[in-house]
Amino acid sequence: MALVLQKIYKFYDYHFNENVDERIKDLFLMQSPWLITCIVGGYVFFVTGFGQRLMKDRKAFDLTSIINIYNIIQVFLNLFMGLGALITLFDMDDLNLTCVPVARLIKTEMGMKIIRFSHMYHLIKVIDLLDTIFFILRKKNHQVSFLHIYHHAVMAGGTYLYIKFCSGGGQPLSLGIINSFVHVIMYGYYFLTSFKPELKQSIWWKKHITQIQMIQFAVIIFHHLLPLYYECSFPKTLSAIVAFQNIFMLIMFSDFYVKAYIKKKSVKHN
Repeated sequence: MALVLQKIYKFYDYHFNENVDERIKDLFLMQSPWLITCIVGGYVFFVTGFGQRLMKDRKAFDLTSIINIYNIIQVFLNLFMGLGALITLFDMDDLNLTCVPVARLIKTEMGMKIIRFSHMYHLIKVIDLLDTIFFILRKKNHQVSFLHIYHHAVMAGGTYLYIKFCSGGGQPLSLGIINSFVHVIMYGYYFLTSFKPELKQSIWWKKHITQIQMIQFAVIIFHHLLPLYYECSFPKTLSAIVAFQNIFMLIMFSDFYVKAYIKKKSVKHN
């Protein structure tokens, strides 16, 4: 048992202390894995039971103004992240979209730019956790699904590991860019519906936003399968993990799409 614990400690010490890119050591939330572990753990604890119990005998909070500000901030943050990372990507020397190098291997100002945008993407994913917390505080518990919680928790924790081990860049840079633009559309929709509630009744908007998210997963899966077939500096194991994760998300979203838009439509027609 002592030998096993010693090996675990050595693995942890090497990957989280010794073999770390010096450029990311002082970035916010990157100093220790325990910070993000506590944030994600606290989030899951709150949204899977504690929050509902806390709000059970309380009146739902009116967070309309706060959520409006949150949504518009998300639009601008994701737009800045998406455009900035996209410009940086196409400004790279010898750009090869089938194999994007990790920032850990780029010891130039370009590498630092990639690190900054990748880190910003991670922070946005941490901010995204507020989505579910708002649901709980407004007593919209029916909107707190396994898919919703799983997606937010994995993105917040996964982006931390991505920067820790790759310093940013690599194939997941495409994920960050595509996902940022998808979130511009999504949060833009949320912001508009706060002023025009009648838009919520239109299935057209929701249906196409879900379709865009599904296309996003398909593109990301394809892009992360490429390093498995071509020689690439991006770790094949990580590429396979990201591809598998997005296959799972595509299946989950497809299931939601069928239940929400296809089966409901056929029931109405009957």
